[in-house]
Amino acid sequence: MIGYDRPLRPRWIYETLLLAKPGQKLGELNKPFESIATELTGKEGKRKARTVLFRCFLRDDNNETRVKDPLVLKDLSRKYGLEFMKPVYLFYLVAKTGVLLQLTNHLFRLYYYGRPVNQTFLAEKMVDSFGERDVVKRSARSFVQTLHHFGVITNTGKQNIFKAPLHIEEEQLRIMLQLFALEITGSPQVSLDQLNSSLMQLFQGPDLRQTAQKYNGIYWDYRQQVKDDIITVYTMRPWEGDDKVSLS
Repeated sequence: MIGYDRPLRPRWIYETLLLAKPGQKLGELNKPFESIATELTGKEGKRKARTVLFRCFLRDDNNETRVKDPLVLKDLSRKYGLEFMKPVYLFYLVAKTGVLLQLTNHLFRLYYYGRPVNQTFLAEKMVDSFGERDVVKRSARSFVQTLHHFGVITNTGKQNIFKAPLHIEEEQLRIMLQLFALEITGSPQVSLDQLNSSLMQLFQGPDLRQTAQKYNGIYWDYRQQVKDDIITVYTMRPWEGDDKVSLS
């Protein structure tokens, strides 16, 4: 299991993406990241946070020493800004990180919005699934803190409260669907049932199927089937206009 060793803040993700260049050596961003993550103290803490951020948002899957090319999230960040991108970053982070998907499943099985979250109990439930491993406990703590930084969880001083889902608009949901296909699964076909899960419970906004229908023929082909609804995303990038490019 690849763990999630340190919490991330949306601002760190945004500013690092803006600095990064497609194809650049990741090592060239080490020092700049330390200037961005000013809340961190200690060399080890900075290194681990940097590793998590680079792995989730920057690293080329085919060359672990380089920034991916194209860097879609940078282009989106430049176009839309930090506040618009916050829920997109959280969606991308959780969808791309297996341990966070598992934590999200446990989180919504155990807790409801408006209720306290027992971080220790959440970690214990993860241990029940994956065994007694430090990486599991660290991931649970780091994820709860990350949700705090994104505004999903609030800390009253004594308790972590499962505050509220992040509100998203139609355009943010549309971008999430495109990213899920083109960046996360690497397959143009997306099952809407696959997304009708705990992952989407982190967000509140437009109906998934209504959005799929609205953008049918613009950003994807939408097929309603007996057992599942499928969208086939065009190869255009999420920030571009409405001219579709066929995948065939």
